[in-house]
Amino acid sequence: MVINSNPQVIYCGGPGDIVGTMRSWISGKHDASEVSDTYSGQFFDQIKARGLSALVISTHARKELLVEGLIKVEHRPNKAAGKIGLAYKQAYMSHWLGVIGTILRLRPRVVVIADLEHWWLLAIPAMVGIKVITDLQCTFWPRGYRSTAPYERILQGLNGLFWRKIPVATICISPECERQARELSHGQVSGRLLQARSSYQRAAFAGIARPAWDAYSFRLMFAGRVERNKGVFDLLDVMASLRAESQSKISLDICGGGTALSELKAEVERHGLQSCINVLGQLNSSAMRAAYERCHVVVVPTTADFPEGLNRVVVEGVLAGRPVVATDVCPAIEILPCSVIAVKCGDQHAMSAAIMRLANDNNYYESIRGSCAAEAEQFYDCEQSWGAALGRALDLALK
Repeated sequence: MVINSNPQVIYCGGPGDIVGTMRSWISGKHDASEVSDTYSGQFFDQIKARGLSALVISTHARKELLVEGLIKVEHRPNKAAGKIGLAYKQAYMSHWLGVIGTILRLRPRVVVIADLEHWWLLAIPAMVGIKVITDLQCTFWPRGYRSTAPYERILQGLNGLFWRKIPVATICISPECERQARELSHGQVSGRLLQARSSYQRAAFAGIARPAWDAYSFRLMFAGRVERNKGVFDLLDVMASLRAESQSKISLDICGGGTALSELKAEVERHGLQSCINVLGQLNSSAMRAAYERCHVVVVPTTADFPEGLNRVVVEGVLAGRPVVATDVCPAIEILPCSVIAVKCGDQHAMSAAIMRLANDNNYYESIRGSCAAEAEQFYDCEQSWGAALGRALDLALK
């Protein structure tokens, strides 16, 4: 069956390879490129279960189309990627006005939109009777660091007005996302606020060995994109401090690619930290599993420049049974209070002290590690998944 020209639901996701995910979904397999259950795969499940037709738009850089039954997936690259300043804003608005033009032309019953910056633009399709479901994967501002700059205040005002009037439901990937939606709208949010969690298959982390605590050989791991706003450069100062103050041999594996990878390698050499910092680059799933096996602690030094909605690295560290030391801008610390040690954003001394205590006190280390299994359960619970929240949102919109 070929999709008709008027899908009942349009879903605008992020930059992921949704065509690749759909191919895995068609074959009944988990998308091997992702550790967690993909949001697009969960979307396909909910659409199929309701017998709906849908168009899914991704901003993936590879332009591609794929149709399966009543579902069509389109990779529509966002030309704002890689641009800065005015050029970025112009390309960004051009992309989203094009998406809204598609929505107005096809007139679906419902649109599901993830992580738009100018949310107020969605008032346009709402004016012609299209129901809007918003999906907050990022916060509006970094946790605890709301901007008061004139541009941001205007944008927040417009988005706040949108949230008071338009959405029939909002999916929130963390309590902080929900809290900021309420703050933005002065407590007058339109529609239902639905909490959701990233979801995982138990098999992905099953069998990862319990770490053998050793005060004289203690290994840390950073995982994620190597960018300045992820705080990875702060770890250079942390490691220099640990090397100077501790008798233990503390080392750090940095796992991930990014635009700042070459710069990071150069800085590691310039600081003479090659003996304690291993920059491993992008790893495949089996190599990442081995990295979790080796490490004792996962470090997440995100800066106040990044509006994270959750941070899956924090979650995946806990699922692997490893204590996590994270900055307080990471909303995941609120839902994993016993497994994550929170330190003030940008306070390298506090991060060093937290790591030192874990490395030098086995009882303390085990008390944190022992909390991981219980706190991990929420990410295996289908009823708390993003797909379940989407199902409830669709039922509200289509009622």
